[in-house]
Amino acid sequence: MSSPGTTLGGVVFDTAALTAWAHRVAYVQSVVWATADAGHTIIIPATALAAARALIPPGRHDILSVLLDLPNTVIQPLDRPASDQLGAALCDRPDADALIPAGHATMEAVSRDWPCLTDRPDTLKKLDPRVQTDTLP
Repeated sequence: MSSPGTTLGGVVFDTAALTAWAHRVAYVQSVVWATADAGHTIIIPATALAAARALIPPGRHDILSVLLDLPNTVIQPLDRPASDQLGAALCDRPDADALIPAGHATMEAVSRDWPCLTDRPDTLKKLDPRVQTDTLP
């Protein structure tokens, strides 16, 4: 339970952020530890996690596991209502299948009014101009 005047917050990671974490990019490590120190949450969309696992060499999956096992990390599934919403957002796009992880991350960030850590802010903003982004260096 939060005390009066305390706001809960966090950050959403997209595929690029997860991949950067596994490659020990200093900026992503700083975001993770600052978020944890503040008692905030890291949201990892399941679709972004699946894409990242496909891109991260198996020898680095243990590094990814450190992030996934943190007590402030939440893996957000793509359930039926969320898939309906995401499908509607990507409707009639010929590249819809390639945009599912980005769309899921965008949807999670917008629904919480939290930033999404990404390397493609323009793509996320085209999916939903309300999304806040934190661009990877």
